[in-house]
Amino acid sequence: MTQTAQDTVETAMGRWRLDGADPAAILQRLPAMDRVMLAIRLDNFMHERLGTVDSVTVEGGRIRITGPEQSADLPADAFASVVLDISTIMRDKLYPRLEFLDASGDRIFSVTGLEGAAPMETALDGLARTALPANPPAPRDDTAEPAEIDPADPGLALLEKLQESAQPVTITAELSGLAQNWQGTIEKIVPMGGYINVMTKGFHLHLAGGSVAGWETDADGHRALDTDGAPTGLRVTPA
Repeated sequence: MTQTAQDTVETAMGRWRLDGADPAAILQRLPAMDRVMLAIRLDNFMHERLGTVDSVTVEGGRIRITGPEQSADLPADAFASVVLDISTIMRDKLYPRLEFLDASGDRIFSVTGLEGAAPMETALDGLARTALPANPPAPRDDTAEPAEIDPADPGLALLEKLQESAQPVTITAELSGLAQNWQGTIEKIVPMGGYINVMTKGFHLHLAGGSVAGWETDADGHRALDTDGAPTGLRVTPA
């Protein structure tokens, strides 16, 4: 099922807080939303899984999301509120998004519908909503040149080495108890727009150039470190 910008005349555009619904219960509606993108957003990288969800189980205070292209493990108490945002149109296609916010109001996890608004709207039917102001447009500087990626960038260097080896790896994003994994071989790396982009079926990693100062390596794999020597939340391990 697809939906283009021409169909948005039949879709309510805007942002709403979903009231009175447990975030875990909202996530349990994922299997009815068709293809989605699940994303953990950290300061300097985005870990995205794209595909359908087969099951969402809530047990022992954890939410586990699985599917052919999905693998996420989240604390059930990580989210203070959920916002539905139906305002993003790219290349004439509408991408509705569920934003899962922490107690500070920061978006730490999101679900984006990849097949238009209808599957997500149908899955969320019956949930109470409160209208929210639209997000202000992000400031743009059309004169700024995107930063080029240094070929010696430690983040790029390790990913290229693993790509050349064709060694299966697991790439994990970890944030405040949230974890999302991808497992496979790195097939394509695209340095573009100031980011190191790993692109493959079902998985995207967007890593800001210069954000990895080095790697802490042990028998379990590699942990990315920032310029202060602290873990960034990105981990690469042998599959």
